[in-house]
Amino acid sequence: MNKITPKIAAPADHPAQAKNPVLVIRKGRGRLGGSTVLDLMIQRARQYGRRAQPLDGDLRSGTLAALYPAVTPKGEPIQDGASRPPTEELPAMKAWLMSALDDMALDRISRALDLGGGDRVVQEFVRDMPLGSYCADFGIDLLSVYMLGPDPEDFRHVIELVRASDMKAERALLVMNEGVIRQGQSVDGVFDPILHSPDMKALVKDGVHAVYLRRLTCMHLIREHGFGFYEAAYGEWDRNSGRPRPSPTLQHMTKIWLKQNEEQHTINGTAEWLP
Repeated sequence: MNKITPKIAAPADHPAQAKNPVLVIRKGRGRLGGSTVLDLMIQRARQYGRRAQPLDGDLRSGTLAALYPAVTPKGEPIQDGASRPPTEELPAMKAWLMSALDDMALDRISRALDLGGGDRVVQEFVRDMPLGSYCADFGIDLLSVYMLGPDPEDFRHVIELVRASDMKAERALLVMNEGVIRQGQSVDGVFDPILHSPDMKALVKDGVHAVYLRRLTCMHLIREHGFGFYEAAYGEWDRNSGRPRPSPTLQHMTKIWLKQNEEQHTINGTAEWLP
């Protein structure tokens, strides 16, 4: 479980913060690291003293629900633990989303929505209630996160999603994830064909911001030992936790990775978009 404890020392410079609560929706195909990006955004918000709740609509993998359980082993509720729909049936999913949006308008807490490649659910939902106008009406910033690997087919899917969206009502972030590139394959220039394509230039012109998520080679160790990203980079080791001490190399690699992520948002002017 990713849990940021008071023992973790925050980096000196606090990043920019959105003025309104943020509804982050992961879009695009599965297997491209979308759950990891949402997890990073949630951890980042909490690291800097802001509340963020996962909405895990991917009942098959349940990544966010596993990282952020709703209750303790004793059955006690955990603040901002992951919310999940009762079933994958479309009416249940839509009712669950409606309830989450009602709560968000009242409690002003950011949410990160993971549907596991379930773009159809959002498309069906906005037919009943325009999501962009709802967020505008209740002072919620809508952030769509489009995940992308180097596969041209994935990019074509993203193009279709962006063109079908209401760009005036949302902020659009395209995340080029180096972590999905096969081990041993160089990441240098792997996204260049996409970045230099006319379609990408058109997306940027329309207001889409593209950022890299750099590869973190020790990601499997962080997940295996249950560390949070900021805990692995900046935390103090608790010998009573039952987990091994983060190695100096793991600490250093994670710290550099977090800094690279922050730099990407600073350079692209998207830090204030995040929860």
